Amino acid sequence: MSQLEIHGYHVHIYFDENSIDLAVDLTEELYERFGYELGNINKKPVGPHPIWSRQVSFKHNDYDTVISWLKVNREDLSILIHPLTDDEYIDHTTSAIWLGQPIKLDLSIFIANN
Repeated sequence: MSQLEIHGYHVHIYFDENSIDLAVDLTEELYERFGYELGNINKKPVGPHPIWSRQVSFKHNDYDTVISWLKVNREDLSILIHPLTDDEYIDHTTSAIWLGQPIKLDLSIFIANN
């Protein structure tokens, strides 16, 4: 089995109309502290993410610090953290971790692309 190279990580913060302000504030702060790319505020499903979300990318050398910071500051938001490799299915499943309540992702987009 070949090893996958990790190029960085994505954080996906999930929210709804009641928690959008908290999510935006959290993603802005996360981006200012650690991020190298800040995604759109998605008020619709995007990719495998079935509910509103926003993405922040960060470098692998910040992993432990980012996870610790999110654990303390996420309040009740659900958050998916996954590596960026050449296998998006594995990235979003067995290699992913959740903070808070996991959200059922639409993984069919990855299966269709394989």
